[in-house]
Amino acid sequence: MNVVDKAARLAMVAHNGTNRDGEGNIPYIVHPHAVVAMLKEWGFSEKADPVTLAVAWCHDVLEDADTPESAIRDLDPELGPAILSGVRRLTFRPDAAHGTADYGRLKAAYIEQVARTAPPEILVVKIADRLCNTLDFLADGRPAKALEYFGYGEPLFARIPVCAHARAIEKTRKRVLLRLAVLNGTV
Repeated sequence: MNVVDKAARLAMVAHNGTNRDGEGNIPYIVHPHAVVAMLKEWGFSEKADPVTLAVAWCHDVLEDADTPESAIRDLDPELGPAILSGVRRLTFRPDAAHGTADYGRLKAAYIEQVARTAPPEILVVKIADRLCNTLDFLADGRPAKALEYFGYGEPLFARIPVCAHARAIEKTRKRVLLRLAVLNGTV
């Protein structure tokens, strides 16, 4: 079994029995699956980009599940440390601030930090995550929330040109932006 398949299995175990917030009974694993599918749509592959795709599968297992870091590191003797590093970089844990006025400020600072410091092969996971979550808000009938959420991603989107498959990523970003504009009545 390759490392991407192992990461998918780890994500399935980590998110087993959990559902996405605000989206009814949709199993949580649908979200990392959508992020991976978007990356593949852009041209990322298991052969050329195993770390990127493994990070995409596992990007929420530290933040939203009780997964030990060792489970990520142990996915592969060679690639495990890089996968863990990527997942750590994408993990936001302001547990004490959740539900407070500080939460929004901390989340914005986290997005800025990811945009500034993440290497392109990890940055693309956060971009796909942001776009997938925006589409989820739209599907859940919350276009205003989707527009706000998308807007907080601007620091990430500004770095699209440094990413592999930048043209495909930008095309998706523009497609999501158009849907937001239409559904929010600004077009």
